[in-house]
Amino acid sequence: MDLLSYGDSIPEGDYRLHSAFANAINFRRGKLIVSLVPPRTGAGPLNLVLKQLPLGARRLRASRFYFYVDENRLRKEADSLYSSAIPEVDAAPETVFANTMELTRLLAAGAPPKSLAFIFAPELEKDFARTFDKHMLARFKKGVAYFKTGNYRLGARTMRGLGLGLTPSGDDFLSGMLAGFNYAVLNLRFDVMAKLELIYYNASGKNIISNNFMQASYEGKVNAKVGRLMRALSAKGGQDLPAAAASALQSGHTSGADFCAGLVFSLLDAFAWKEE
Repeated sequence: MDLLSYGDSIPEGDYRLHSAFANAINFRRGKLIVSLVPPRTGAGPLNLVLKQLPLGARRLRASRFYFYVDENRLRKEADSLYSSAIPEVDAAPETVFANTMELTRLLAAGAPPKSLAFIFAPELEKDFARTFDKHMLARFKKGVAYFKTGNYRLGARTMRGLGLGLTPSGDDFLSGMLAGFNYAVLNLRFDVMAKLELIYYNASGKNIISNNFMQASYEGKVNAKVGRLMRALSAKGGQDLPAAAASALQSGHTSGADFCAGLVFSLLDAFAWKEE
């Protein structure tokens, strides 16, 4: 069992099995979830990336120098530690804005059906065809409308827990917004902290995995795919943007697209504030 990387936000202690899926084995300690994931999922603040997932694993323990997965001991090598902080880059606002607009186009073209990419491409609303889907779409649009009118508290409360899957689309969107506002504060020096705080303190729900993702985004921590996307957004010419976007969109069924939709939405919101 080879440990390829481990996140920088995993406290020492004993964790019990929470859930197991084909591409993630999740362990819980209190309100914290640590995940064993394969290379295709990639590094994250709370991820242990293993060359091959140990099917049937029941226990995880983190010590100062080792991780223990059942009876297997994995050494914490310094060069395997993943630094999850949002990349601090020399970003020109006009470059980031142009790349963000391009990302909206890539998102609309590459997102799976029933993702929140419809926010930027209304023609994608046709995928919400069933009666249940239409009701869900209406609630999504209500949440987006609250954000557009500056009501971040009701926007977050409307979106939280909304959608299907391991992490609902609304939660992924909120996580993307938190990451986007943190990027805007760090790299563009935009004063959007009040918005970030309002979203975070109204976003937590009953989904512990979603709550962990939103906590990480609030703290300015992102996975490797999102970090790459943020660096691509900052680079003049955006040469890596299509590949970085494609990689980010591959997370989960709609999770990657929903997160990216939140990221784009918050950046465009931040730019609109700046223009005022």
